[in-house]
Amino acid sequence: MKTQSDLSPTDNSKNLHKLIGLVAGNTIAAAVQRNNFIVNDVPASFEIATDQNNLAIILDSLLSTVVSNTQHSCIRIEAKEYEDMMFVVVRDNSGFSNYDIDGNLKQVKLLAKNLNGTVTITNKEEKSTSILLSFPNFPKVA
Repeated sequence: MKTQSDLSPTDNSKNLHKLIGLVAGNTIAAAVQRNNFIVNDVPASFEIATDQNNLAIILDSLLSTVVSNTQHSCIRIEAKEYEDMMFVVVRDNSGFSNYDIDGNLKQVKLLAKNLNGTVTITNKEEKSTSILLSFPNFPKVA
């Protein structure tokens, strides 16, 4: 049985839950310093067919941006599948809405385009912010 520390972005399982766990592990120290905690609500059964290395870079940058722009927050990562599309939502309950001006998020949007994906930000009445990463869940054809 593998532990989180045994995983790497090149792990052949291509399991989204494990990939999120690895990415969240990279930001846990910064999250703790800002009194945030991260919850991985991605179903353990979700497999990804898209480029795992690019997705790991995007998720790491996205989560790092959220952690660095929030304090005293519960950061929840969820995912849904619909046909060949994968939707990953990073939600925080701090109500902070200035992600859009952060240069890192602009970089995340550009990286998402490499997967034919998009990034959308929604702020709900200053109570929570959701960032949606959507991308086709199939290998990119060269």
